[in-house]
Amino acid sequence: MKRGKQIVIFLLVLLFCGGYAFWRSGLHLSPEAAMAAEEQGLRYGPSNEILLTYEKENGSQVLVGRWEKGLSVVGVEPKWGIFWKSTDLINGNMHCLLMEEPVEAFLTEENYIVGLCELPEATEVTCKLYVYDEVEKASVFVKELTMEIGEDGFFYGETSLLVEASTEYGYTVEHVEAKGKSGETIFIKGADV
Repeated sequence: MKRGKQIVIFLLVLLFCGGYAFWRSGLHLSPEAAMAAEEQGLRYGPSNEILLTYEKENGSQVLVGRWEKGLSVVGVEPKWGIFWKSTDLINGNMHCLLMEEPVEAFLTEENYIVGLCELPEATEVTCKLYVYDEVEKASVFVKELTMEIGEDGFFYGETSLLVEASTEYGYTVEHVEAKGKSGETIFIKGADV
């Protein structure tokens, strides 16, 4: 075999092995591709559309997408400047957020409220955040946030609370109320204290 053919075959084998190693490494060329791969690995998705992207302190991003049964929250981080890889969120369990009611709101681990509303007549949603107080042995009201509902039913808001809650239980959304154009309550879920 001629030396030129050997070099070409060697380069093709090297290119094939490098491509296979890249494919298996979990690296992707965009945050959206890393999110889609993570969702497929978790056996749901990929998301129909990305509804929200926000950056974390360390340069990584959190993407919120809509898929057929709810919302998907996936963290991605940059690798080597041009690639992206999925990463665990703070406790690693916030990925698939299922809709069980016509209006659902969820609190991400970075204290953003994200949610969906399937009621076309609703224009705004009010969410109340609580934290479990170990001394009082009860949930204590922390903050109320009112958000507008987009045309696609998606709403979100930044709570401006510290990421670390005052107790190990963290903050929770325990009250969700959807209102129509004239201010009438259309849907209410949770305790109103």
